[in-house]
Amino acid sequence: MAFFRHCRRHFMILPCLLLLIACFSITDCISSVDYVSRKQQHPITPINRDLYHTSGTLMGEIEELVNRHQDRFHIETYRSKNKGYQAELDVVTYRPNRNENEDNSKFRILLSFGQHARELITTELALKILSILSGEQSLPKRNPVLLNRTLENTVIKVVPMENLNGRKKVESGELCERRNGRGVDLNRNWSVDWGKKEKDFSPYEENPGTGPFSEPEAQMMRKLTTSFEPHLWVNVHSGMEALFMPYDHKNTTPTGVQSGKMKLMLETLNHLHCGDRCVVGSGGGSVGYLAHGTTTDYMYDVARIPMAFTFEIYGDEKADINDCFKMFNPVDHPTFNRVLNEWSAAFFTMFEMGAHQMNFLHETPFNVGNLISIDDYLNGYLMERKSRYGEKRELLDLGLQEIRTYFRLFLLSTVLLLFMFCSRITKSNRSLMSSISL
Repeated sequence: MAFFRHCRRHFMILPCLLLLIACFSITDCISSVDYVSRKQQHPITPINRDLYHTSGTLMGEIEELVNRHQDRFHIETYRSKNKGYQAELDVVTYRPNRNENEDNSKFRILLSFGQHARELITTELALKILSILSGEQSLPKRNPVLLNRTLENTVIKVVPMENLNGRKKVESGELCERRNGRGVDLNRNWSVDWGKKEKDFSPYEENPGTGPFSEPEAQMMRKLTTSFEPHLWVNVHSGMEALFMPYDHKNTTPTGVQSGKMKLMLETLNHLHCGDRCVVGSGGGSVGYLAHGTTTDYMYDVARIPMAFTFEIYGDEKADINDCFKMFNPVDHPTFNRVLNEWSAAFFTMFEMGAHQMNFLHETPFNVGNLISIDDYLNGYLMERKSRYGEKRELLDLGLQEIRTYFRLFLLSTVLLLFMFCSRITKSNRSLMSSISL
């Protein structure tokens, strides 16, 4: 009897084990089918080599540009090493007159692109801005006199690709990589509120490093900032369309007059160049999460840069979360060109506004050459805008035509009234002289 009870117990266990194994097999099968289905529904977009340079070719073009315009550009390469990890940083300096080595009286601007490796569009914008500064490309609907006045009193340092090692990993196929060559997020490696982790902290995305400035790239950027002492700083990213000011580690903006000026500048840029679609405000209060140890918070709080910003120049919110290249970079020619044209224009508007705010544009004697026609004025300040879907606003075109017509009629009527008034005075004077002579 004991033998039968023993057998019965084991024979009951055996079907259960077989059933359990079958369940796991079915679950694995369903998971595999679901994974394959997701892959088929959301293919991964590769880098469009017709639009984007490799890191080597982009820096090569920038070096050639600098060599062609040595009267206004020079380039330096910094190198740093930490625990066997080495990085280098190319810095392009724009100075309209290379013979003037004194920068203390100039408006100083520091721009960084490509801090996150997967955001290739930002480095293309760096090349575009440098090409405009060289004179090889131009900005439409821009008064060249005012722009040249601004640039004459300005020194600009551009870091075209802050995260070169991370960029090489992206180019090798790791399209979602944003960190540097050893897995540290360079925009979490600065000292303001460093190391604090939110509930949704992802070490893959936001690894802050072993300590503040543990990474050579951050060390070199801090050294550059300390020696240059800029008045304006912009850290350029992609992932959305936004114009951010401090703070990233809390959902508030600084207080005071300068903070108000920064906010006004961003709102103006949003209206003129972003079609009022960009998010404006603090990074921490606008993105939906707090970021600790960011570069811009350090630049404002520690380096004491009066105007410190983070610009997000593009983002595809409809892209699949695993399709990183499409999420962070335009993938077609029209969008690619639109992003570069709109944001390069925004940067040069910012240069002019910043110089005015910091009082680096001094009044000059009246010069007729500085005047622009009413058509140019209206084209520049009441420019034709496009909606988010590229449709022209015909009403605005009609409004511009009516404004120009009324303005011309106003000028004509004013001239006629002045002519009649002067003629009447002349006639009265003649009558008076006649009576006196009599």
